[in-house]
Amino acid sequence: MIKLIKKFVFPLLFLVSSSTFAGLITTDLADNSYISHEGYDWTWASPVNVSYLNVVGGGFGGDTFENNFEDADFHAGWLDFDEMNNPDIYTLFEGLTLGDFTRIDGSIIHSAAYWNSYYTDVDKAYFDFRLGKKAESDDYKFFETFYVRVTPSQVPEPSTLLIFAIALIALSLRKRIIL
Repeated sequence: MIKLIKKFVFPLLFLVSSSTFAGLITTDLADNSYISHEGYDWTWASPVNVSYLNVVGGGFGGDTFENNFEDADFHAGWLDFDEMNNPDIYTLFEGLTLGDFTRIDGSIIHSAAYWNSYYTDVDKAYFDFRLGKKAESDDYKFFETFYVRVTPSQVPEPSTLLIFAIALIALSLRKRIIL
């Protein structure tokens, strides 16, 4: 029986696993894909700045690809920003450096896979060419895009509140028993 499993089931599993496809991540952003600074969460969303990018034979090695870049509100709470409509946020954004988005091991903190159908990485060489919102024309298509949200307040879990309440009840009963 074990030989039968080895001969047929394992090769079938390898065949199925080799045809996997990774696409746009639609869940909420992971905690390690953005930074918190001055009461806001900042994420490096994309190495492009237009909604749709189609490169035919112009990519690396003559690749042909299409990228759909999602709006900030694709994930709850995230916003785009610009100097005209959000001058305070834009001022904070201008103060961010590449070092703010770099981990200790040298890797870049970003969330490109959460917003793009093709790109899963960003280009740190173009950090200074960045915008806080998507461009309306292709003139800025290779600018890096960043999104922002107000840092959510930390709410204790219900179980934590229950434990705290039990501890308070126990303390009050203890005083009654002693008296």
